[in-house]
Amino acid sequence: MPKFVYSKNLKEKKMNNLIIKKSQIVEAQFQNSVTIGQKYPFTEIPNLSQNNIILYGIECFCTTQLITTPSNNTVIAAADVPRIIVTFRNINKEEFVYQMPIYTLIRANNGGFIVMFKPQLINLTDCYIQTMSVGSISVNQSVAFNFYYDLVS
Repeated sequence: MPKFVYSKNLKEKKMNNLIIKKSQIVEAQFQNSVTIGQKYPFTEIPNLSQNNIILYGIECFCTTQLITTPSNNTVIAAADVPRIIVTFRNINKEEFVYQMPIYTLIRANNGGFIVMFKPQLINLTDCYIQTMSVGSISVNQSVAFNFYYDLVS
């Protein structure tokens, strides 16, 4: 059960953003070629790809925070972070985070916060990254995210 912080008037509740129910590193990999505007979906992860998670927070990593992903793919360089945007879609295929610069999802760039939003039931492989310019991004590099989620009950 999430803990709540109450405001002075006790009518407004705010969720404490430090409560983590479950988290997992996920990635979207640049495959075949790196092309401006191309959509690169998140890699399927069996326990997250069954439409059974409610995503409520995300953060992103570059090589200064994480050198390789758990599947041993190289994470993009810090210099390439401003070149990439991300879109998250719920199970109704509605974009609830649309073309957000991943720069804002790196905790070192946003005061150390995990970016939180209204919990959404997602299909992982409907979510994707795009490049706005290529820079030094190469095939098989990945953008790594940490998903904060809960299971559907």
